[in-house]
Amino acid sequence: MDDVQWIKSVWDRLIMAIEDMRYLLDRGYKRESAVNFVASRYLLDRMGRSILYRCVYSSEDAKRIKEKAASPDELKGSRVVVDGFNVLNTLQSFMNGKLLVLCDDGIVRDISEVHGEFRPTSMTEELIRLAVKTLKELEVADASFYYESQISKSGEISALTRRILQEEGVNGLVETEKCVDSALIRDKRIVITSDSVVLHRADKFFDLAGYIILREKPSNLVSLRNV
Repeated sequence: MDDVQWIKSVWDRLIMAIEDMRYLLDRGYKRESAVNFVASRYLLDRMGRSILYRCVYSSEDAKRIKEKAASPDELKGSRVVVDGFNVLNTLQSFMNGKLLVLCDDGIVRDISEVHGEFRPTSMTEELIRLAVKTLKELEVADASFYYESQISKSGEISALTRRILQEEGVNGLVETEKCVDSALIRDKRIVITSDSVVLHRADKFFDLAGYIILREKPSNLVSLRNV
């Protein structure tokens, strides 16, 4: 059973779990404790727990993050900084038909739980070019890409990104950082990421991968908007 079939098979249970999770978060329960309680009650497996943990927010937290979101129009003439592997991982899940969720905070996330790694494939160049071309369409002034230096082949990915930026005529830099989250949080430009840790501390952000995915309306995207 693939991810999309799985979510269809547990959808009714998952809706009730999401409602309970929001209730607990709105009343100040810690996220970890709430996930453990709700997932146990509704007999959810690892994927169900991941949706609760990564996609369900208190009404206050969801509102706060949404208020920081830049519109596509706001990117015109703006300088942006890109969480490179975060964007590529989400786009790779999109291309591979993996389950994607439009979360309570308005962000599209994959739930593959790929943290601190990226596995290059034959489509990596296509994914980078898709991200860069979309930034070009949005008419950003320039884009700086950050990649985690400790991740395998980050140097090769950085070089490939530099080449694509040049080929597409987009001004920008590509850098490797030991801790990309910290670099993004310190930066005062519009941050492009879906990482909740960064979103809570950034001044302004744009969900580039989500923007691309929502335009396509793929069958592997599930929305929590009406849940």
